[in-house]
Amino acid sequence: ENGINLVVMQRIAKMRLHLCKLAKTRLPHGSNSIAATTGKYLPAMPPPKRLQECLLRQSIASGLLDNIARRAPPGAILPTEFTGVPRSAYICANSWLKEPLFIDNHSAVHSARPEWVCFDSIVRKTKKDGTTVATMQRVTPVDAEWLASVCVGSKLMMLGSSPLATPVPRYMKEKDSIQCAVETKFGGHGWEIPPCYVDMYETIHKDSGSGGGGKSSSATASGMQGDSFRWFARYLLEGRVLSELSGLADMLNDEPSIITRRNQPMTKKSMLFVSALSDAGVDSAAALRKHWAEVNDKFLFRALKPWVKKGRAEDAKRLWMVSVASNVEAWKNRG
Repeated sequence: ENGINLVVMQRIAKMRLHLCKLAKTRLPHGSNSIAATTGKYLPAMPPPKRLQECLLRQSIASGLLDNIARRAPPGAILPTEFTGVPRSAYICANSWLKEPLFIDNHSAVHSARPEWVCFDSIVRKTKKDGTTVATMQRVTPVDAEWLASVCVGSKLMMLGSSPLATPVPRYMKEKDSIQCAVETKFGGHGWEIPPCYVDMYETIHKDSGSGGGGKSSSATASGMQGDSFRWFARYLLEGRVLSELSGLADMLNDEPSIITRRNQPMTKKSMLFVSALSDAGVDSAAALRKHWAEVNDKFLFRALKPWVKKGRAEDAKRLWMVSVASNVEAWKNRG
């Protein structure tokens, strides 16, 4: 009734046990899950939640990057071998496979026909008229939104060389850097997918030939080489970089977003703040803590003054000093 095969279910059970043993070996301290602590799994487990299902799909896709396929894009100019294929056909991202692929009629995802899928293998069947149909087996839906994140480092993914205007750069705490979006293409056919975020400073300076070992926005050739410092300055003042400065925004006489506006020239106070960061090569929380701890604990305080409301100067000074002291201590006590 449900298409369940005993032999297949037994193989699945063996595979689950093998994965649990791997989890115990490789994740002994990084997880509190039953698999990581015991090397086994519960015989009766509830169905995966939506997040767990998404993580499982990502895990499957990351191991089958060569077998990712996309439903033939309507209206797109396709290679000659795919001209006139049915709308239900899929094209493999790996360009060596030059035949349309189809989802088996008995597949659970056949009616949904997701735009992106990955598959385990292909079975070719001969129809009554003598033509051959290539059917994908064990199909898993893939979300284009996270496709770039699971194929980092793969030759199938191609990244642009310059930051995109939108979406705007962002500060990512887990990477402690300003990340910008770049044009991202996947597969041998160069399909464009949602942009991947990469380190902004490295992207801008990749081809600039700047040397010296340290970060600096001097000797700009493109007018954007200091952008990582501009965005870092904005997010620092907004309290997104250091949690201790989360209350600073209410004490400012301007929105920090004016630092990154392209439709108007930078104000003097913006230039002063950004220049201080770029001259010191600081565009990360770690670099800022190090500079405060090892070079100058008064760093940026002078550049901050023009930003503070007249009646909030003492409050801002107190908040800033507490934040500096806390981060200097954190730097000295780092593991």
